[in-house]
Amino acid sequence: MTLNIDRSNWSRVKFGDVARKVMKKVDPEDGTVTRYVAGEHMDTDELRIIRWGTVGDGYLGPAFNVGFQPGQVLYGSRRTYLRKVALADFDGVCANTTFVIESSDASVLLPSFLPLVMRTEEFHAHSISESKGSVNPYINWPDIAKFEFMLPPLEQQKRIAELVWGIERHRRATMAFGEALNDALVALVSGWWSSTELVPLKEVGRSVTGSTPSTAETTYWNSEDVCFATPGDFDRSCIESTSRWVSKSGSLAGRLIPANSVAIVCIGATLGKCAVLVPGGLTNQQITCVVDLDESDSYVLQTLLSHPRGQQALWARSGATTMPQLNKSNFEQVKVPWGTKELRTSWAGNIDLISRGLSAVSQELCEVSRLLASSVGYCLEGTK
Repeated sequence: MTLNIDRSNWSRVKFGDVARKVMKKVDPEDGTVTRYVAGEHMDTDELRIIRWGTVGDGYLGPAFNVGFQPGQVLYGSRRTYLRKVALADFDGVCANTTFVIESSDASVLLPSFLPLVMRTEEFHAHSISESKGSVNPYINWPDIAKFEFMLPPLEQQKRIAELVWGIERHRRATMAFGEALNDALVALVSGWWSSTELVPLKEVGRSVTGSTPSTAETTYWNSEDVCFATPGDFDRSCIESTSRWVSKSGSLAGRLIPANSVAIVCIGATLGKCAVLVPGGLTNQQITCVVDLDESDSYVLQTLLSHPRGQQALWARSGATTMPQLNKSNFEQVKVPWGTKELRTSWAGNIDLISRGLSAVSQELCEVSRLLASSVGYCLEGTK
């Protein structure tokens, strides 16, 4: 993408001269607003408010007394390094630590351009440097107001805003398509759980509990030959690489798991997380693997166990203690829909089709997010 932007007629302004902090007091109990936005609802580098809470679903506290309306920008004044800047498109209430900011004059600073200014690296660097405190750093409005930046004429603001928000709309549409694919997969797998006879995991494959080679033996850990999976590696449906490795001699000191086995975390808060261990390798004792499956059956089993019904089945067999644990005996009694090989082959085809779509969506989101960030950087700061 090539953009020719004439910056010769841009003016240097102070943020506080073109934008203002709004302090409209509201009482969430009087029924004038139905939604609230807390700090956890605002995501890093997310330009819009996409999550919120419903007033009345829990205790808000006296700090939630600042109203906002569509077109205003919410800014997290605590821990500014989290870069929480988002444009609201509904009425609501937030805490007084979330600043509500708007353009002082729409004929000078377009409301749609304001969040883009606050998305720049220069703005974030200023906020971070002006923050006070160490444990929970915060910034005051006067320190934000003195931020200086180059402001283009109104017509250029309009063109830049149309470009950036057009990219953002495409990003949101791509996210919505990915969510629809996920919903379709959940609905599809729900049908398999409801319509197919359930069998215990001991009839699906052989269960192998993980083992950790002695950490005192340095030769077991001095090279990256074989994957060593721990619960921290379970952030996706397929594990192709791990954060820790063992040597070939180290792998012989543990229970070696074949490639494309299904690994399930069986202890602690992350109990139930599962993934296909693509290269095989070793796992620690918190993980049990189902082995002796062909590749398509592995992906079917991983999908079944990741489904809410699968998670429920795993947790139902764990002990109701402070530290939930699913021992091998109870693990093997967990039941899943298995059906005939012909049926599972059909399931695998559907899983593969949707997975390819989700992979394409993920790649597109990465590209569009990079384009969004680079567009803001180039258009407003001249960086590439």
